[in-house]
Amino acid sequence: MLRFFRHIRQRLLTDNKFSKYLLYAVGEILLVVIGILIALQVDSWNEERKTKQRLDDFLVEIQQDLSDDILKANDIIDGFIDKDSMFRHIKLNQVSLSADRFYERQRPLRIIYEFENFRLQSKGYEGLVQNIDNIPKKYEKLKGQLNYIYVTNRYDMESYNERVKENAYKNIDYLKNKTWSGDFWEARFDDEMIDYFQSDLYKNDAIHYFNDLGKFIVHVFRFKIEAIECYQEIARLLSDNSSFPEHISYTFPKTEGLSHLAGEYLLVSGETPTSEIADSMEFVVVEDLFNWHYMYEGVSYINEFNIPLYWHRDQIFFNTLAPGIWEFKIENTSKVLLKTRLFGAYDHYEKIMPTD
Repeated sequence: MLRFFRHIRQRLLTDNKFSKYLLYAVGEILLVVIGILIALQVDSWNEERKTKQRLDDFLVEIQQDLSDDILKANDIIDGFIDKDSMFRHIKLNQVSLSADRFYERQRPLRIIYEFENFRLQSKGYEGLVQNIDNIPKKYEKLKGQLNYIYVTNRYDMESYNERVKENAYKNIDYLKNKTWSGDFWEARFDDEMIDYFQSDLYKNDAIHYFNDLGKFIVHVFRFKIEAIECYQEIARLLSDNSSFPEHISYTFPKTEGLSHLAGEYLLVSGETPTSEIADSMEFVVVEDLFNWHYMYEGVSYINEFNIPLYWHRDQIFFNTLAPGIWEFKIENTSKVLLKTRLFGAYDHYEKIMPTD
């Protein structure tokens, strides 16, 4: 090919056709430039393909990290539900200690000496940040979700987790000065021990511990909700149409069943201070999501909000504003009960059923 062009060039010069030669030279230069541009474009396409493949690999790894951490979050939330019941017994002085079944009955007393080490698995996220310089615009929503999970909420969640841990260690250290502390850890009975665990001092320590635990749980639940949405967004970006694992969901399994839970509920009995308790509550379903329809009545105005309640398990819901537990119970087709639980205080509601 080069000999062919060289032959044409020599003929033009020999025939003294300089203008044609000049035109030919320009054409040759354009061909070279076009060839270079094509080569650069091919290199660019190859680099984009490699970048996309690296990005997809990191996203798959992030999905797995999120899935594992959601399972851990579920375990922590389940533990909190159980601890709330035990904390209630402490507040109401209902922990019955005696030599009979002492090990079993002392379980509620141990909650203020326990903590969780919840550290997010972030290898996939860190790899994404360190190795992908320019993330395409279509990933903007995902970037915001990842920043919230691994930066904003993570800082608060781990800070409160550390606070709970410090509180637990402080409580443990306090027991070291007690002559009966060894008996307690080995589940042996001691009269002086019982006096301490039935004292106001222990109850106050339990209240402070549970307040910190509640703040931690709020951020654990916020992580869970955002992580589920992030997992689903990654699946969309990867065009992955496979079904999600069972734990990647915060919507009631049978959304049509939410209509049976929705409606207006009247207070039956309450332990929350009168100034804070609601005489009635209303719940509505919006786009398959269960909502507490909250009305705030100011001095001269009324504001209405739909506050999402996210399903956890059974008929238990949470929201992302407070560590309250919303527990519904369908007794029969004509009776639905609601128990709201917050820091050991229980309020009971019953749904107003339509009459024929």
